[in-house]
Amino acid sequence: MVKILGFVATAIGFGAELLHDWVDEKEMDAKIEEKVNEALAKREENEDEEES
Repeated sequence: MVKILGFVATAIGFGAELLHDWVDEKEMDAKIEEKVNEALAKREENEDEEES
């Protein structure tokens, strides 16, 4: 019984770690996308000012 509980606890810990890594990756993707969008908007502003 103790071995089974130990195995279950290990499996839950491993699953939680994978979930944590996945969430971190999604947060990083969102930050990257935000920064890229900001840079593109800034670039478009500069191009519009140069054309005027």
